[in-house]
Amino acid sequence: MVPKATINLSDVRDIAKNYVLALENKNANGKRFIVATEKAQKFKKMAQILKSNVCNKVSSSLAPNFLLNFIGKTYNDSVSSTMTTFKWKPISFEKTLLDTARFVARINKKPQHLVCEYITVSVGGPI
Repeated sequence: MVPKATINLSDVRDIAKNYVLALENKNANGKRFIVATEKAQKFKKMAQILKSNVCNKVSSSLAPNFLLNFIGKTYNDSVSSTMTTFKWKPISFEKTLLDTARFVARINKKPQHLVCEYITVSVGGPI
């Protein structure tokens, strides 16, 4: 089960790239920049992407709302300043998610179905 909530992701490759760009750009001096997906994505969409691309065991059913009191507010600020200053476009939500899942499988040297169980627990609970 997945929470009826949304999340912004930050791809570490985007963070590293923008860190270097900020060091090289005088217009970045003294400013803060948000590096994240352009909009928050639903956990259900995350589960559906994993289910159709990496592992069919991922649950995409929604958890009851009363179980979700621990979920915080969605961050809804804009990344437009970062995009404009550095002429940057975030790596897509889907690419970030799938590359992360494949990386976890590779570094753990686990069969894909075991990695799917790990990812499912991380995303929204047991299968």
